[in-house]
Amino acid sequence: MQIAIKSKVAKWFLIIAEIATLLLLIVWVGRTCLADMLASKPTTYNLERAVKLDPGDADYLMRLGGLYEYSPTDLQLGKAEESFRRATHLDPDDPQAWMDLAAALQFEGRIDEAEACRRRVDLLAPNLPAYQWPIANSYLLQGDTEKAFRHFRLVLAGTQQYDANVFSLAWKATDDAGKILQQLIPERVATEFSYLNFLLAQHRLDDAQAVWKRILAEGGEFHPEETAAYIDSLIAAHRPEEAYQVWTDLQKKGLIRYWSAPSETSLISDGDFEDELLNFGFAWRVSPVEGVYAGLDTSNYHSPSHALLVQFSGKENLLYQNVYQFVKVTPGQAYHLQALMKTENITTDSGPCLEVYDAYSPAALDKSSEVLTGSTDAWTPLLLDFVAGPKTELLVVRLKRSPSKKLDNLISGKVWLDDVRLTPVHK
Repeated sequence: MQIAIKSKVAKWFLIIAEIATLLLLIVWVGRTCLADMLASKPTTYNLERAVKLDPGDADYLMRLGGLYEYSPTDLQLGKAEESFRRATHLDPDDPQAWMDLAAALQFEGRIDEAEACRRRVDLLAPNLPAYQWPIANSYLLQGDTEKAFRHFRLVLAGTQQYDANVFSLAWKATDDAGKILQQLIPERVATEFSYLNFLLAQHRLDDAQAVWKRILAEGGEFHPEETAAYIDSLIAAHRPEEAYQVWTDLQKKGLIRYWSAPSETSLISDGDFEDELLNFGFAWRVSPVEGVYAGLDTSNYHSPSHALLVQFSGKENLLYQNVYQFVKVTPGQAYHLQALMKTENITTDSGPCLEVYDAYSPAALDKSSEVLTGSTDAWTPLLLDFVAGPKTELLVVRLKRSPSKKLDNLISGKVWLDDVRLTPVHK
């Protein structure tokens, strides 16, 4: 429907009103643009002018308050507080404005008022790590570890960005491992493993064990490889029984398939090489080295469908001991090691063999099988009988090639390994 305006006065009045509205809009846009241009070069003078041009923009006030609060030459805490307080009135739902006001009040020694502002931040952003982090730190500075831990826990539950800093601060605040685990660490597998690895770096293996037990008890999902550093740390600390218990825990959780774990007939994990090479714990490990390929092969095997292939390029006279497995054994026990090996065009007088030795004291036990060179027409049995030393708890079984001492010493060719068994000998 159209409305016809016949009165000339009414028409002029309408035109003038439209022009006035347009002029006001132009002025408002111009002031806003000018304020934004000034704020792009954030000096105290520019931001003060920006606030006057656009007094409804809380961001300008917060930035101005920051300059008042942290200026090395023109510190004005009173003006900082005033700016932040005005910002909270303009945008009462912005947690950053309340956080900035809390900091200004804290600097002035007005602890109770700062605490009230932080409670407001906590109410507005209860699960946002970026805000929970400074709240937690403020309580920590006041010596209130209980409140600090409550907020740090929210930080850890929301992001892993602060993990190392939170863990470090917690241990500086208290050396109570139980309190840290119960009050600080959330029941979140990723955070628990992060904390576990932090403890390993600090050589706190007893405390790490408590974390591992909690992970198991909770039943959360994780990749078995996440335990690799823990198992290696226990092995390095001469605690093989605990290391093997972690491996057993993984087996009970179904994270290690049945053929990867030692059986009643052999202490070797995956002696048939039918599983993927897990490369950690008490499974086969293959560390890469230039000039050598090592991996599973399905074209040449003894049983049932895979073998381990190691191929030398002929460019090095190298000491090769990069395929190995840790094995938990009983001190003083007699053992029988057997395996099948096949070679193709292995050059030099020094070829591959199997070696078994005490992981902590090779002088107590170090045995090797016969060395194979050239090409074998069939799979060759390798046999070793030995007795573990009186203190031997952990063995290393590995494929080894020692450097040749002859002039023609660059090794090339292929070797396959299959059906590795290690069994106790009972009299």
